[in-house]
Amino acid sequence: MTDQLTSTQNGAVTLGQAFQEYLDSLKPESRMRYGTYVRKYVEFAGHDLWIASLTESHVEHFRETQIQSTDPAAPDRVAALKDWFQFLKKRSYTHKNLGVYVRVKRSSSRTSSTSSGAHVRTTSSETIEMTAEGVEALREELEQLQAQHPEIVKAIQEAREDKDFRENSPLEAAREALAFNDQRRREIEAALKRAVIAGQSTADVSAVGSMVKVTRLDNDTSNTWKLVGPHEANAREQKISVESPVGKALIGRRPGDVVNVETPSGQLEFRIDEISQS
Repeated sequence: MTDQLTSTQNGAVTLGQAFQEYLDSLKPESRMRYGTYVRKYVEFAGHDLWIASLTESHVEHFRETQIQSTDPAAPDRVAALKDWFQFLKKRSYTHKNLGVYVRVKRSSSRTSSTSSGAHVRTTSSETIEMTAEGVEALREELEQLQAQHPEIVKAIQEAREDKDFRENSPLEAAREALAFNDQRRREIEAALKRAVIAGQSTADVSAVGSMVKVTRLDNDTSNTWKLVGPHEANAREQKISVESPVGKALIGRRPGDVVNVETPSGQLEFRIDEISQS
């Protein structure tokens, strides 16, 4: 088996890997309820972020910027993240339960407004560089979610016909499915609005979309990774974000280059053997 840069043996587990483990550990109803909110956190922090590098200030930054008291789903977001961080602690991926730093941010009396009194909400206009494959995958996922939406709404209507709401699990499950569907569609639509297809690079220079074969010099093991945008990162498929520590070290390189990557367990050195454009 090829050596995994982010294996538990070297103490470097990524958020993306742990998130997949977390989803696999949940029951279907809990996966639907918590999955969308934890996914948002993982995408915010980065799939390829080393868990060992998480700090209290990092969690508090997410809380301050992403969990607002005006959001009706804020209690569910907090519950999901507390469960997530408790999972990381149980797996010994973190030394302490960072969930204690997750709570709903109190609303401030100081809010920006226009002359008419309407609240101003700033949004990022930065583009997201992605592969054509990644953009197409998002479009296909969006189409699937849009097709599922009427079915979920119908399921809610049918579940409501059951007058005994005390133990109406189908109604609760359908509501959670609708919340996940709505949230995920908004995330994809926002990403597609900002997405730009990565330009074709020269064959010997790594860029978004490149397949990069490397050798880890301390144990002479090889890996081949595909460099992708942050929304395409997938540890199982060996796709790493160019915003991750490894991705940043590999972007813009040529065969024969040697790069150093800082990990929680120490510095790793890689030689770039091949670069190909997929």
